[in-house]
Amino acid sequence: MAIPEIGQRAARELYSAALESNGEAILEIAPDVARDLATACSRLVDDLQAARLDSRTDTFGPGFGALPSGRALARGFSGKASEFADTVTAFQQAALLLEAAFLAAGKQFAEAEAAGHAALRLVAGDDEARR
Repeated sequence: MAIPEIGQRAARELYSAALESNGEAILEIAPDVARDLATACSRLVDDLQAARLDSRTDTFGPGFGALPSGRALARGFSGKASEFADTVTAFQQAALLLEAAFLAAGKQFAEAEAAGHAALRLVAGDDEARR
């Protein structure tokens, strides 16, 4: 399953609006406000990562048995686990892109770029996506 779109596009548009175009930024916020918003996004990414790690625990065990219905149930739950992981990744990516947008709007471009790169590494499957 591909990573679902749950707001990444809007976050990218905010980021673009924060970058100067023709010498004028469309979106600007105070640096301290940008930092607070970025911190909230970073916390969200960390909380989502904790949820992802908690979901990796095999809570179903081998109890489905060898019957065809048991194997079908196991496949179904495995598919749901994969969908959950993709959805968590999408939320993490959106939060990182919003973090980048807020930092760019606060003129903290190096940190904004780092958050944007973390979003790319996350989708590429880099487990160490957080700086």
